[in-house]
Amino acid sequence: MHADKIFINGEIVTADEHFHVYDALAVQGRSILKTGKNDEIMKTASAHTEVVDLKGRTLMPGFIDAHVHLELYGTNVLGVNCKKPRTIPEVLKALTERAAETAEGQWVRGWGYNQNELAENRHLTRWDLDKVSTSHPIIVVRTCGHISCVNTKALEMAGIEETTPDPVGGSYHKINGQLSGLLLEAAHMTVFQHADYSEEEVLHGLALASQDFLSYGITSVHDAGGYGMKHIRYLQQAVQQGIVKQRVYALYGSLSNAPEMVRAGLESGISTGLGDEWFKIGPAKLFIDGSSSGPTCRTREPYNSNPEDRGMLYITQDQLDGSLLEAHHRGWQITAHAMGDEAVDMMLHTIERALDQAPAAIPRHRIEHAGIAPSDLVERIRNTGAVPIPNPSFLYEFGDGYEKDYGERINHMFPLKSYSDPYIPYAIGSDSPITTPNPFYGLYAAVTRRSKSGRIIGENQTAPLEEVIRAYTWGGAYASQEEHRKGTLEPGKAADLILLNRSIMKCPASELPDMQVEMTILNGKTVYTLQKEDVY
Repeated sequence: MHADKIFINGEIVTADEHFHVYDALAVQGRSILKTGKNDEIMKTASAHTEVVDLKGRTLMPGFIDAHVHLELYGTNVLGVNCKKPRTIPEVLKALTERAAETAEGQWVRGWGYNQNELAENRHLTRWDLDKVSTSHPIIVVRTCGHISCVNTKALEMAGIEETTPDPVGGSYHKINGQLSGLLLEAAHMTVFQHADYSEEEVLHGLALASQDFLSYGITSVHDAGGYGMKHIRYLQQAVQQGIVKQRVYALYGSLSNAPEMVRAGLESGISTGLGDEWFKIGPAKLFIDGSSSGPTCRTREPYNSNPEDRGMLYITQDQLDGSLLEAHHRGWQITAHAMGDEAVDMMLHTIERALDQAPAAIPRHRIEHAGIAPSDLVERIRNTGAVPIPNPSFLYEFGDGYEKDYGERINHMFPLKSYSDPYIPYAIGSDSPITTPNPFYGLYAAVTRRSKSGRIIGENQTAPLEEVIRAYTWGGAYASQEEHRKGTLEPGKAADLILLNRSIMKCPASELPDMQVEMTILNGKTVYTLQKEDVY
């Protein structure tokens, strides 16, 4: 068989079991034909073969982001970016500009603020947002995606009054008995449904997200859900229409009323694996606790920053077992958002019960985030064969706050070193839009454990670059039980490739965030090229 395209004189990072690095690679149709030395690969050429001289640059598997919210990333682009302002007046100015061009009564939506990075060092309040408008409902989602602030008009539209009881796993925050507009966890998830985007807006946002992800070399995503049961339909529709280019493994859950959505999935008779190479149903997913940066995740011991608090739970152990054990018995992969160590403990309890009741030939149940995982939990992860989905880019984005909130527990946060000795397969997710989808920041944080300020967060958990690259490629395929067809550059596997602007293996760790993707190839076809003079 002759190759359609050959890459020579490069650094071909296969990410295979032994992390082979070759000079050249041949592609035939949609698949990888062969890897090896230049002269060996050139033997597969014909008169019609395109030959690309890599000039020492890296060709590697496309990244597989194993935990991302594609819809939220895309619709955030349509909203007001409140991540950049560093004072509350600057946030309000950006919102006021958007309100001026928004019809009265329509939502003004912002995203990305972080009270820890505002000069005032506090959350927004409804009184702040009322200064922007009292005729527009306004919602501004915190960077974690678990907390938001709304104005008085939004509270009225959602029917939230001072006597409204808090939802399970959430809180309508009050100051001196008055609603402050701050919505924590389930309260935020509930109210955001009133501010949700239209189908047309969602599809537009998904198109924007997909293009951005291609520019970062992301060829597959494990989508971790949006708001409501319609999210899966939107996502599948976007894939079918070619709006989303990536291969999608869709976690079956919702940011609001996740147990209800899982129940609907079970009653429908579908299960994990339904679909094709482009869109496939993934695990049944629930929420156990909150966010690491809020902080609202559920921890065994109180926060160092607040001895009276150790986070929120969305669900009890019995409820978790009742929902996910049934899913396991019906052939589903199961998973849950579990950030704090108590939440990770709860998910492991459910997995252990599931496997005791009905051993699975290939269990591979997952734990999304597994944020704080000390040695006893790591050992149970190993014993169950569960696949943790850590988010090392959180260390870059939120690491400075972690030390304040968790103290010595930072030595067990996203513990990649603990997973490697002996090896526990894991897959890396960005959790974008909570952090950037740019995988090079994830790689940087994993190998250096440095935050934005340069502080090292849990130095004992650094991981070698080879292992992290493999987790970001093969690991994602393993977590979706697709490692036989993608995730490494081996003959017969899908030609999902990315060309970098330099050698990744020779790149100093400090320069990883500056790396760029020059070309993204999906199923043998070029779907993205960096716009510059020497573009291929």
